[in-house]
Amino acid sequence: MLVTLGCSWTFGVGVGYTQNLGQAEYESIAWDNDLCNTLSFRGLLSTKYNLANKNLSSGGSSNQKQFRLAKIFFNSYEFKKLQKKFDQIVVLWGITSTARNELFFIEDGQLRNFFYSENSQLAKSLVKFSYDHQNEVDLLQIEMRHWNNYFENLNIKNLWFDTFNHHDYWDSYWDSYKSQYETNAGPDWPTWEKFCCQDFSNVSSEIINEISDTSRWGWDLGLLSNLVSRNKNPRDLLSQLAINNGCTDIDNQYHKSDWDVDSNRVSYLVDRGILNPHSHHPTRVGHEQIANILDEYIRASFC
Repeated sequence: MLVTLGCSWTFGVGVGYTQNLGQAEYESIAWDNDLCNTLSFRGLLSTKYNLANKNLSSGGSSNQKQFRLAKIFFNSYEFKKLQKKFDQIVVLWGITSTARNELFFIEDGQLRNFFYSENSQLAKSLVKFSYDHQNEVDLLQIEMRHWNNYFENLNIKNLWFDTFNHHDYWDSYWDSYKSQYETNAGPDWPTWEKFCCQDFSNVSSEIINEISDTSRWGWDLGLLSNLVSRNKNPRDLLSQLAINNGCTDIDNQYHKSDWDVDSNRVSYLVDRGILNPHSHHPTRVGHEQIANILDEYIRASFC
């Protein structure tokens, strides 16, 4: 079984778009469950490898919402039954924009997901007094390391991927290891600065394995082993799509995925039919290309 978590890109919002489809028609089919379950990259990979897919992703979801849903699911009786039913479970988890959150609203008595880019008093106040991108990334890597340990204890393989923004998962606490790293680094190792950014471009897999050997350090690098495209910078799916389709001038503007063209990666891929022109989600061709990016990781996980 493949368990998937993430936002609209993982869910498959917009995968049913066809060329010249108007906005109103598009919105009527954008969240169609059958289309999303079948034509999204999670659907394509599940079909290819004959996997049942338990999907927890949803359109517009924040990372906070996904962590909450994961805690509910992996502590549920349903999950205990699935553990007995399936010989192997793999978790594929897409990290979304940090510019989102989930809070409980007293006025309607429920949890609500929202974007910090919304034109609301709450969003504006939180951006001014509370939201800090780097702090959110630091919190993300703590959560990711926790879930790595959790899944390892259950003998479940898990994979992380950045959806449409590259994040440097590094905690300032680890800066204390800089001198140890530089003392032990071999001639072909990346600099400490590149290591902190997890920039392993042009670094061989043998060297990465040397660096990742926890017995060498006595401390766990954690995310290196199960982060999709960990040796690429940028590694996120949006950037990888742009690069794979010939874009050589990526601006790396932070994409909030709120239907605005806020990065040249978006406009570039819309022009090539990889993203749709209305909500800028991947088209069917886009999902096929994402499935190709993820294929080797899914195949290796189920071997």
